[in-house]
Amino acid sequence: MSCESASVGVLLHPTGNGRRLLLVSERTGHRALLDATVLDALCALPPSALTALVRAAVQEGAPA
Repeated sequence: MSCESASVGVLLHPTGNGRRLLLVSERTGHRALLDATVLDALCALPPSALTALVRAAVQEGAPA
């Protein structure tokens, strides 16, 4: 999955506790495994909260 500012691989990843969504940043190589509980919580957030999460993550990764 990609857009003008990011490219991320999205895969289903089997674990001992069921499948997880594996996200891999093609730019940085960072990885995240998300389970259904996390995905459900993200779905419940309003767009403003999701924007704040993304903004915080981008600022955290910015050089000081």
